[in-house]
Amino acid sequence: MKYILIILLSILSYLVKSQNSIITVIDNETSQALQYVNICFQDIVTGEKGYDITNNNGNVKNTLKNKSVIVVSFIGYKSIVDTVCKSESKTYKLENDAFNLDQVVITSTRTEKSLKDAPVITQVITAKNIENRGLTNVKDVLEEDIPGLEFQRGGYGADIKMQGLEAKNILILIDGERLAGESGYNVDYSRLNTENVERIEIVKGAASALYGSQAMGGVINIITKQPKHKIEISIGSKVSEYNEINYDNIALDDYSYKYKSNLDKPNYNYNASVGFNLNKIKARTDFIKKSADAYQLFDKYGITKEYLNIDTVVYNSLNPFPTGVDGYEDYAINQKINYKLNDRLQFNLKGSYYNHNQYDFVPDNVYQNFIDYTFGGNIAYKRDRYSIVASYNSDIYQKFDYFEKLDEKAINYSNTFINPKLISVFNLGKKQEITAGTEYFSEKLLSDKFIDGEITERETETSILFIQDDVRLTKNLNLIAGGRFDIHSAFGTHFSPKLSLMHKWKKFTLRGNYSNGFRSPALKELYIEWPIAWFVIKGDPNLKPETNNYLSASAEYTHSFINTSVNVYKNWLKNKIDGVWQDNQTVYRYVNVSESELLGFEVLTKVKFLKRFLFSGAYSYLYDKRPQGELVSSASPHSGNIKLSYNYRKNKYDLNINLSTNFIGEKNYEVSDMIEYRGETIEAVYPVHFDGYTILKLAVNQRFVNGINITLGVDNILNYTADIVSFNTSTSPGRKAFVSLKLDVHKLYKQKSK
Repeated sequence: MKYILIILLSILSYLVKSQNSIITVIDNETSQALQYVNICFQDIVTGEKGYDITNNNGNVKNTLKNKSVIVVSFIGYKSIVDTVCKSESKTYKLENDAFNLDQVVITSTRTEKSLKDAPVITQVITAKNIENRGLTNVKDVLEEDIPGLEFQRGGYGADIKMQGLEAKNILILIDGERLAGESGYNVDYSRLNTENVERIEIVKGAASALYGSQAMGGVINIITKQPKHKIEISIGSKVSEYNEINYDNIALDDYSYKYKSNLDKPNYNYNASVGFNLNKIKARTDFIKKSADAYQLFDKYGITKEYLNIDTVVYNSLNPFPTGVDGYEDYAINQKINYKLNDRLQFNLKGSYYNHNQYDFVPDNVYQNFIDYTFGGNIAYKRDRYSIVASYNSDIYQKFDYFEKLDEKAINYSNTFINPKLISVFNLGKKQEITAGTEYFSEKLLSDKFIDGEITERETETSILFIQDDVRLTKNLNLIAGGRFDIHSAFGTHFSPKLSLMHKWKKFTLRGNYSNGFRSPALKELYIEWPIAWFVIKGDPNLKPETNNYLSASAEYTHSFINTSVNVYKNWLKNKIDGVWQDNQTVYRYVNVSESELLGFEVLTKVKFLKRFLFSGAYSYLYDKRPQGELVSSASPHSGNIKLSYNYRKNKYDLNINLSTNFIGEKNYEVSDMIEYRGETIEAVYPVHFDGYTILKLAVNQRFVNGINITLGVDNILNYTADIVSFNTSTSPGRKAFVSLKLDVHKLYKQKSK
């Protein structure tokens, strides 16, 4: 009986110990429990992997059968790698990672690396950082956070510039995939919403060795969210003041009722997401609906033209006609599904639908309608020393003229991308990793601009091979070399090499990078034949691809409270494609122009002080001129941003106050006119100056019981508007207040259940 009692007590003690064996994660500064922390286990004996997240008390049960490796990770904190035994209880104190250096990124190498180990300086903007400031479109995020990046206004809408290069040289991706459809080489920025963004990775400089055409100036990769909880339900909204009221109290029987009412859509952004994570299968669906009112900007004074090459001054009086900024209304649905068959094999599917109406001030009861469909997926197979991912992605982007009175629409543009890929990663020991892949890329463009009055289609195809070797030469020295070989149906072959070297010395990280970039001539540059009024826009089927050689060197210093970096770069451009006037200005033809250079430097600094404050600042300088003296880019030589944030956390309350400013320096150009001078029509040149400007914003974000998120803010606090509105000035309508609310229903339900 005695022995039976001892055995029973031992079993009971083991069961109690097993039930009480927990892993606890807390904040190192506040000692508060951290919820929804990712916990990954790998059994040292069997190699079996497991995944869990901490509950409301910051706990997960230790259900391990053997000693295992544990990885504790949470966005905004430094990760911890440790070993845990069966039935062992442990508490982990996570330190705040104010500089996001432990954030895993993929864009710079196409493989997973922590930000501190990326061979090229990579900027990361996290979902929390975006949410804290109440930003709901990616365009605003990029403009506010990235030095050397500027959005100007083109006749077609927003026009991006980065390090002096235009939209046609900046590749924007969603989860690593290209976006079809463009206006003035710019993608449809209204497609880029922040509600389902996990993070945005920005890599500047030529990246064609990995991403091919258009990546001459850099890559912006938007990574979307995956579901983390068994059930996820979130709803949110943001409401802003009107830019202006154009038509008040419109009568229903007004002939132009629809036209006028469309210009005064409310400024709102509604979103909802539903998802689940059942280990084997995950899914997330995002719904987004938003609109904004159209508004007009007026010049404040006239222009004086003092011509440099002739003795003449012309004064143009105040322009009475405004510059219209279009309003819009759109909605989108995004779907992702992941099925994990086992630890080695998983399947992913995704698709989206987007519908966008754009309303201008032309009183013709016709507006533009844009529709986009995407579909794709991949199969991923992973072993200990290698992985293979086979993927397919298609994107169909269409433009229509919508006739309000007839309630009909007619297509005038369709752009289709098809892009299957096969990418493999091989680990040759612990110090070498080889990435190799092949792609096929097809682009089709349906337009009425190839043959006057007819809808016709043109197509190009590209076959691709690429390889990259990532070698750790020593503990602190990393070398990456690679290249990409493209075979294009229009211009033939192109090889794009790259070489990166990173050395860590004490608290410094030194990086050097050489890369070659290229851009295939766009279909419209090759084949367009479009009569407009008194001239014709013509393409050239014999165009060569634009190419560049990009060289950069950077030094980064990181200490417990400061992270700062300096990056110097030079960009040699060749065969740049531009439009030039020919045949007495009756033909505007795309041609390869002369060589040119861009050079500059950037400084980025983050400083954490008094525990709760974080200061960040960035400055970018750009020098650009062709040998003939004209500018390569219309971007400002000076730009940057400054941000100050304050964070306070206690129990289930989290306060974030963010004050941010981005500035664009002055611009000076020489512009030409064709004028009558002494009985002749000549080209006369006059200087143009635009003053620099600053946009200041304030956002106060509060989180309650982890599931209620409220943001109050003011955009453009100083109420800046441009004196003379052009393609080179701000199009801000002035000061505007906003409020946003987000409810994480699943978190609130857990709080109530507790």
